[in-house]
Amino acid sequence: MRKIIVGAFLITAIGQAALAGPKVKEGIRHYSISGNTVEELKASMKKNGPRGYWGYTEWYVKWSGSCKVSVDVKYTMPKLASPKKVPADVKAKFDRMYANLLAHEKNHGKNGISAAQQIEAANCVNGDAILKKHNALDVAYDKKTKHGLREGVKF
Repeated sequence: MRKIIVGAFLITAIGQAALAGPKVKEGIRHYSISGNTVEELKASMKKNGPRGYWGYTEWYVKWSGSCKVSVDVKYTMPKLASPKKVPADVKAKFDRMYANLLAHEKNHGKNGISAAQQIEAANCVNGDAILKKHNALDVAYDKKTKHGLREGVKF
């Protein structure tokens, strides 16, 4: 639900940006949570979640000397260990929170994709400055949304 980690390869030469845009790879990994009440599930997310958050996004932008740009976006999200054992009303609340959390995290992913697009559009010039700008945008986004709380990420 917050900070995005960025990384880049140093540029050894400046080349033309690819016409197709940067290569984008996105994936979701889950961590297991358990419990039968909202309180138990919240405690499990706090204990098992990435870096103390319920959800987390990492994006890594890379480019080569010939300005081939790619971005790898990984979302880490909670998953009910035994969904059939969770009461229907609690599962419905979890599902609502999960959808809102994933939407919040995908907005972080869009920042990483935007950074890659901007680096490519700039022919890989000042890539590190573009990464810093987008990392700051992620921090500001979490501050504005209270890590998604204002977007419905509540349980």
